[in-house]
Amino acid sequence: MSTNRSCEPIEILELFDKRATVIKPGLDRIRSALAFLGNPGHGTPRIVVAGTNGKGSTSGMLWRMFAAGGVRAGLFSSPHLLEFRERITVSDRDVSNSLIVTHINSLKKRLPAALWDDLTFFEINTILAFLIFDELKTEVNVLEVGLGGRLDCVNVYDGDVTVITSIGRDHEEFLGTDICGIAREKSGIMRPGVPVIWGGRDSSEALAHDSIITAAKEIGAPLIESFFSTGCDDIAVPESIRSRPLFLRQNFWLAQLALKEFLKLDKGHCFAKISLQDVIRRYDASTLPRPVTLMGRFERLVVSRNNISRTVLVDVCHNPHGARALARALDEIGITNGGRTVCCLISVLKDKDAAGIWSEIKSKIREIIRFQIPSPRTWSGDDLRVPGDLKGSFASAWTMAIAQENWADSGPWLICGSVAAVGEVFLYWKQDGWLVEEFRRDEVG
Repeated sequence: MSTNRSCEPIEILELFDKRATVIKPGLDRIRSALAFLGNPGHGTPRIVVAGTNGKGSTSGMLWRMFAAGGVRAGLFSSPHLLEFRERITVSDRDVSNSLIVTHINSLKKRLPAALWDDLTFFEINTILAFLIFDELKTEVNVLEVGLGGRLDCVNVYDGDVTVITSIGRDHEEFLGTDICGIAREKSGIMRPGVPVIWGGRDSSEALAHDSIITAAKEIGAPLIESFFSTGCDDIAVPESIRSRPLFLRQNFWLAQLALKEFLKLDKGHCFAKISLQDVIRRYDASTLPRPVTLMGRFERLVVSRNNISRTVLVDVCHNPHGARALARALDEIGITNGGRTVCCLISVLKDKDAAGIWSEIKSKIREIIRFQIPSPRTWSGDDLRVPGDLKGSFASAWTMAIAQENWADSGPWLICGSVAAVGEVFLYWKQDGWLVEEFRRDEVG
């Protein structure tokens, strides 16, 4: 998420200042708070999406499908890129800062002081989502797991359909280093009789796949496996998805499978209006909302100001698993195949596996500039896990890149790293007057 909070209301700033880095595993606190409030959001159908990588794009694609089908859908995701309110979105309603502030103030008054003080930032965030979804009368909610699954806040309510996109090593300080243990944590969203879509068959960790299969059998959750390696020409997808790398097409297919399973359920008349064919046909409509969870996911852009124009590819590859997918995608769409390389601007948080990320992408990189972000979690000058000059901000790194003559005609630049870093990138472009447009092959070489 962007660490620049100058645009946020004071109530949200206070929420961050008190709880931004506090993680206390367990569901007892949020269960108590939700029960005290009358369990908001419990009566609304929901799809829960977990996974090491891919859960944000899968959740966003699924949410957009519901919108394309004319259903009022809520999307709860994290982290945000520019504004806190990006975490709570409704397909045909504006979730304004004033609405969020109203509910923050109401929560403080309604909950016992001791319970409010004990709740973590993310627990309050989740409660706010349920309250706002209830007020705006959503017909279905798509809930992205923040961390793990078993003890994550969104797991406080059972899903009607669940999705696990992938299993890899990340958040090891909370989930451990054992891939089977990580898989068990994520399989904690499974429920008896509730279909679970599993998208990680191509995982490099075969033990993770075996653990998911075993967990589904033990829990009694019907498992739907999704895997393809040759593209999806035989699968109904909108045009905008056909042009994306395989891992994003795979995530769209996961979302589509989740929608299909959901429509099999008896959840009321409001879903009878959804036709999968119409959803696919309308998915690319410009009038549909575009979730923030699709920003920075292998997103190819043209960034320009005055007489300067650069093609960039932005990706939130914040762990080795994601970096491996990035490297494959660079080859797949022809940017680095045949031994070609790219220039790169990168920022990784100091508590992430920077060495692991670098090992996955270094063969694709010709020149590199590292940059810091205004966060206590940013990497330092003596962090040598990734080579290259270190600049104190993205603004400095971008200015240096623009000045490099050998970068000017080197093809698309890669900008990658943490979600927080990508947030700072978009914030800088916005504040410094750079025009950011979607890359189009018919306009830009």
